[in-house]
Amino acid sequence: MPAFIHSIVLQMKLSMARPMFQFTIWISPLFYATITYFIYGNQSPERIFQYVVLGAGFMGLWTSIVYSSASDINRERMYGTLENIFVSPTSFAVILMGKIVGNTIWGFISMVLAFFYLTVVFQISMPAVNVALVVIALIAVVISTSIFAFVMALIFTLSKQAEALMNFIEYPVFLICGFLFPISILPIWLQPISYLLPPTYAIELLRVVTNGQALLTEINVSFLQLGTVTLIYFIVGMASYKAVDRKARIDGKLGVY
Repeated sequence: MPAFIHSIVLQMKLSMARPMFQFTIWISPLFYATITYFIYGNQSPERIFQYVVLGAGFMGLWTSIVYSSASDINRERMYGTLENIFVSPTSFAVILMGKIVGNTIWGFISMVLAFFYLTVVFQISMPAVNVALVVIALIAVVISTSIFAFVMALIFTLSKQAEALMNFIEYPVFLICGFLFPISILPIWLQPISYLLPPTYAIELLRVVTNGQALLTEINVSFLQLGTVTLIYFIVGMASYKAVDRKARIDGKLGVY
């Protein structure tokens, strides 16, 4: 646990030392928020909150997750330190999760920034919500997105094209997971892909718990769906970690750039 906490703190400091990451956290959410407001500005207040505030905020969160999954792994490889942290006494999984959680925290800070920006500049009001329920939902979202990022990071650990993959998946997920619109309007053949990805259920859960007219059954179903897909990815992540660990130690090419 001390190593995990130290990894979180160190990652948050290192992330803020990079101008590109600062732009991702402090500036890009404002662009996302402005664009989405221009799209939904004439809609109902509830729809504006669900697709402008939550949508723009989740776009910033996803960007920070992608950076923690791909860019940081690639950076460790470039610096020649990936092998060191991989074989250190502290488990590589602990260090990797610390990096992911650290950047996820910054991602949620960018969500808060987008919310205050929209509240002050565009006078968007937050609907009446059950605060305790929203907090529980946010915790569930943090856990789910962190586990999903862990699985992606394992894939990027073995890949020598992590930067290219990072840039490839960032914007498609905005569309596939329904950050800006319901996934029901996507082509039928594309919707099954949406339902395979945790961010789809995470953003839907946040929309349900902030909907004052949502039934308890809908809320429970959303929690159950997110919990189920998170559990599946957790099992996949543990199996993948063992496979990646074995392959990396046998091949000895983890640091080849």
